[in-house]
Amino acid sequence: MFRFEHPDFFWLGLIPVLFAGLYFLRGYLLQSAWKRWGSAESNRKAQSNTPKTPKGLWLGLVASVALVIAAANPQWGYRAISVESKSADIYLVLDISNSMLAEDIAPNRLERARRMALDLSSAFKTDRVGLILFAGNAYMQSPLTTDWHAIQLFLNAAHPDQAGTQGTAIGEAVRLATKTKSDRNTGQGALVILTDGEDHDEDAEEAMAEALEKGWASYIIGFGTEQGGMIPMTIAGRRDVKRDRNGQPVQTALNRSLMSSLAQAGGGKYYDADETGAIITDLQQELAGLERSQLEKRSFSEHKSYFQWFLLPALLLIFLFVHLNYKFDVI
Repeated sequence: MFRFEHPDFFWLGLIPVLFAGLYFLRGYLLQSAWKRWGSAESNRKAQSNTPKTPKGLWLGLVASVALVIAAANPQWGYRAISVESKSADIYLVLDISNSMLAEDIAPNRLERARRMALDLSSAFKTDRVGLILFAGNAYMQSPLTTDWHAIQLFLNAAHPDQAGTQGTAIGEAVRLATKTKSDRNTGQGALVILTDGEDHDEDAEEAMAEALEKGWASYIIGFGTEQGGMIPMTIAGRRDVKRDRNGQPVQTALNRSLMSSLAQAGGGKYYDADETGAIITDLQQELAGLERSQLEKRSFSEHKSYFQWFLLPALLLIFLFVHLNYKFDVI
């Protein structure tokens, strides 16, 4: 299939045509002036040393046309391209427990965490990204993949209704991610945990320490406030809040110091969810140091380009044009 990759460049072809038109218009006006000031015989003798054919001009015009065609890049056929790239392994670990529905940060903790995870999946789309959801249990929503669009589809659908049991099983989620270590070579990986840390399991710190020994660093982004908020519920079709056995509203709050200690045990950092841009920038700097061992090879086809067939002759013609103009003054 023949095509021009950049057909918009053809408008540049008007420039040499314009200059050629101006040149011939100048010649026409000059001849008209000669006719007014002398006879045909005297004009012929006066112009006997002037070249009739502007050879240098034609060289310049042909070179200009060739340059325009080269800029448009004529393409024909296809060629196979193989690209090899190294990527790091990053798991997004999202808390979907009921406490994430608290509205102490707008619109609620889960929605803020989901938006953050979507931004992270875009920021690390050149790496292999996986998704784990957890509440009372952990669920592998997507294994490590370069298809970041699929990750975003799963994130948009994440909701507490997907959890079979309630709770905050951070340790189980961390161990579920590190099970993929057997599929890795010698590279490093990262776990980015988005949670409010409410009612977390007691072995979370131990699980993160074990993950660190296997090459996985854990970073925690905390959602919520230390003042906390109530958990909205729908009971018998009426909006209410979650209550304890005594009928009192359950208050859920973020424990920053606890989340910080967990992140430290996992060899990573803790972030508050207040500044999305700063978190993503810092995480990119942190994860840039990960050893990338997963070698990925992709093959695809692209059009064969033939711009060089026009570029080289154009350059030669321009050189000849300049040389003739300088040495023989043919224009």
